[in-house]
Amino acid sequence: MRAGFSAAAVLLVLAACAHRVPQGGAEFRRPAWPAPPASPRVEWVGSVRLPSDLGIKKSPLVRFFSYLAGTRKATALLRPYGVAETPEGDVVVADPDARCVHVYRQRRSRYVRLTQAGREPLVSPVGVAVDPQGRIYVADSYRRTIERYGREGDWLDTLAKEGDLARPTGLAFDPRRDRLYVVDTGRHRIVAYDVSGGRVLEIGRRGKGDGEFNFPVAVAVGPSGNLYVTDSMNFRVQILDGEGRFLGSFGKEGRTPGDFDKAKGIALDPDGHIYVVEGLHDVIHVYDERGRLLAVLGGTGTDPGQFWLPTAISISGSGRILISDSANHRVQILQYLGNPEKGAGG
Repeated sequence: MRAGFSAAAVLLVLAACAHRVPQGGAEFRRPAWPAPPASPRVEWVGSVRLPSDLGIKKSPLVRFFSYLAGTRKATALLRPYGVAETPEGDVVVADPDARCVHVYRQRRSRYVRLTQAGREPLVSPVGVAVDPQGRIYVADSYRRTIERYGREGDWLDTLAKEGDLARPTGLAFDPRRDRLYVVDTGRHRIVAYDVSGGRVLEIGRRGKGDGEFNFPVAVAVGPSGNLYVTDSMNFRVQILDGEGRFLGSFGKEGRTPGDFDKAKGIALDPDGHIYVVEGLHDVIHVYDERGRLLAVLGGTGTDPGQFWLPTAISISGSGRILISDSANHRVQILQYLGNPEKGAGG
């Protein structure tokens, strides 16, 4: 692992520092972590509630008819949950309260709203993942299915049919093995499917032992192909290889920085640092590969860089960090800057 956070490893909590940049003629305090005099490793970029926040705008005629039809609110985030990014940089957000998946195609200035799975409506989409071809995978926890969509938002098929899973939640696609890992929270396990929809692997059962789970909620695939699972009610993160063999774990129940109370989403940055969403305390914990706490991002609030019941996190290969800030009805965008001595991205 590179040394993107190494200088901060001796600190337990790194507060936000203020980078001042002009915005609309006034100074805006952009949150960044860690605090001075250390160089920032993560910086706040912006937030998304509506397509216009990413520069996606409707023509005047379309806006007029949207106003008449009362559909403007349909594009607003209600309770963002799962979040992902496509290879083209599209932002994908599962929104169970809106019963849809929002897709923001920033480069093409286009917004797409996924509401149907064939002839059936989405009911509770909570997890999303994207493969290298840009296909979108959606976990509908109520219908207990995994739906697949094409890169243009067209529904393709159902990978996991009703009855295969008890309560699918977190998703992660492994491009090396060409398989989708699904967290089946209701049955305390991880299930993997190949791209043809065949089940190729089942990992775990309910318990406290190595490789066992107690209401897992999220999974991430690391740079080396290992799996990182938030084992929520065991108050830990488990690390497995791609075939489900136990490699290690870290974490314990508690309310001090680095401990878990309500661990949710998980992701890894390009240098292999592990980010875990701690939903109850409205922060993001950052660990090294040994599970040592390097940083705490955020805190409770509504300002930029603060969170209210965050749920999920996604980090792209370029280091763009997307965090579902559910009770603030937004997705916040941060940027991993890496090791400053090596330039942005580490």
